Amino acid sequence: MFKTTFFKSVDIAPLIVFRIIFGFLVAMESFGAILTGWVKKVFIEPEFTFPFIGFEWLQPLPENGMYLYFAIMGILGIFIITGFYYRISIAFYTLLWAGVYFMQKTSYNNHYYLLLLISFVMIFLPANQEKSLDVKLNRTIRKQTMPNWIRMFFIIMIGIVYTYAALAKFYPDWLDGTFTKNLLLTAPLFNYISKDSFIYDLFNQKWFYLLIAYAGIFYDLLIVPLLLFKRTRTIALISSLIFHLFNSITLQIGIFPYFALSFALFFYPPEKIRRLFLRDKEYITSQEHYNYQNRNVFYFLFIPFLTIQLLLPLRHHLIEGMYYGQKKDIG
Repeated sequence: MFKTTFFKSVDIAPLIVFRIIFGFLVAMESFGAILTGWVKKVFIEPEFTFPFIGFEWLQPLPENGMYLYFAIMGILGIFIITGFYYRISIAFYTLLWAGVYFMQKTSYNNHYYLLLLISFVMIFLPANQEKSLDVKLNRTIRKQTMPNWIRMFFIIMIGIVYTYAALAKFYPDWLDGTFTKNLLLTAPLFNYISKDSFIYDLFNQKWFYLLIAYAGIFYDLLIVPLLLFKRTRTIALISSLIFHLFNSITLQIGIFPYFALSFALFFYPPEKIRRLFLRDKEYITSQEHYNYQNRNVFYFLFIPFLTIQLLLPLRHHLIEGMYYGQKKDIG
């Protein structure tokens, strides 16, 4: 069972398409951060950026250096799209994005952490073995298959993300709608819409912000199980489109809604992804074969990595005096 689940040979198409989408999104995030003024607001104008503990030495580049910093990340995103010196490009991008993440907390977003984790993971995956300049330049061998554990990794990873996202919402301010009300009424959308508008009035209705609050909980709890089963997969995908487009338009949280949608690639049969996105008439269905490519990476990196991601959100239970969701009377 373990062998057939994780080492079955499957079409590499989902990983290739994910690489292209990933590269496009990080390029847009990097260039967009410059064009929207985010780099200037977060790194250039502040006199102090509140770096993470232990990273006080990590400071923004002087003068306009951070514009160059983000421009390089954007170029690396293009290299990732095209699969040009892929491993060097993704490794360098991961290092630069880690710098962005750790040098400031004033504009913290947990989605940035997920992007950092996935960037790190992508360094070790054969995402340049098809539809890449690395193949055309003979820098790597073209392969149309990958071990199924790569698909399973992304499915498990996004499952962890959504499960803890749901659990994190079980606290009073979310359950009574206070958080979602404040979030919606201060959303960037209202920079462009009058407070006298129908939308503002709708967002101020108790039934609406309670609907959004509980829809968020049920979405996070159910989306991965629904994507896993063929009968409910299309409904789940449509729900994801509505959910993430609503967040993108209302909250304007950058690439994350589209980044989250891209994980759906790994829930569909790989051969279907090839037909839809790569337009190839031939696809791989060699289920009777096994692929032990990168087996050591699977055992010694990805299993420990997923274990850490599963346990890390529970760390507060190991800290004496800390109780999740309540205060301890220290009298």
